[in-house]
Amino acid sequence: MSSNRKDEHLLLAKAQVEKKNAFDKMVLNSTDLPNLSMEDIDLSTTFLGYKVDYPFYINAMTGGSLKGYDVNDFLSQIANHFKIPFVTGSQSIALRDHKQIESFSIVRKNHDGLVISNLNANASVHDALKAMDMIQADGLSIHLNVIQELVMPEGDRDFTKWTKNIKEIIEKIDKPILVKQVGMGLSPSTIKQLKTIGVKHIDVAGSGGTSFLEIESKRSGKDYSYLNEFGLETLDILLHLKDNHDMTYYASGGIRNPLDVIKSLILGAKAVGLSRWFLNLTDLSLDEAIVYVEDFIYDLKKIMLIIGAKDIESLKQVDYQIIKNAA
Repeated sequence: MSSNRKDEHLLLAKAQVEKKNAFDKMVLNSTDLPNLSMEDIDLSTTFLGYKVDYPFYINAMTGGSLKGYDVNDFLSQIANHFKIPFVTGSQSIALRDHKQIESFSIVRKNHDGLVISNLNANASVHDALKAMDMIQADGLSIHLNVIQELVMPEGDRDFTKWTKNIKEIIEKIDKPILVKQVGMGLSPSTIKQLKTIGVKHIDVAGSGGTSFLEIESKRSGKDYSYLNEFGLETLDILLHLKDNHDMTYYASGGIRNPLDVIKSLILGAKAVGLSRWFLNLTDLSLDEAIVYVEDFIYDLKKIMLIIGAKDIESLKQVDYQIIKNAA
């Protein structure tokens, strides 16, 4: 049943229509005197403390099914080609059913760069260590998805140990720990709580992209759209966090193109996660997909030149405007 659910999530995610989101209300100022060449642009940054060449990563999607194996096999080859970080889908299913381990371990088999395990906050320290050992992970992503769990018929109903589990994992595992949302956005109160238990890295994972409420509504035949009221858009969370030096934060959720990546970096994100964009590449051949990623990287450099930014650090000086009445 869990494998079927994983495949349903993939199919329904790919079927969702890309939409406008809050990134459209952020307008960057260009310069016609950048005093730079394309060769001057440096896109390197850090991810969970590791130096990386590009400011984006493949964000958590799938695993635990035959289709999940194929997606992870394909995308991990792309990750290895460009040496970009790869965050796996939730490995909880593989902890319960060892037949599903290969759909995750294929990522490490293909990719000798950064690979990050993924579990929800029900995971104990023992679970986390098993998941990380499964793929020889360089770190762990813990996802918080209370609303998604509650609208899934087979989802969790007990969240009493989540805070305790995260705190113990941080204290007892000597690898970087990332805590993320799954597309509804980390609220200010959640971020404050995470800080108090020692979390250093967060992925805000706001709304504006793939909607699990829409996915679960279609799976169950029940309309959960009214719960969108709890969604926080990625841009708005980043604006709230800007210049916050207490935690390292990353952006995902509604990242549609290179411009959204640059806007996120301007607002202080160290790197940006993409899920749907990479999932769409699985419709192509590997060679075609590699060309798409090369074009994406080149377009990032073009935008950097347009706004006169030589590197990620200098993006902090870029002027922008927030258009309040933008759609």
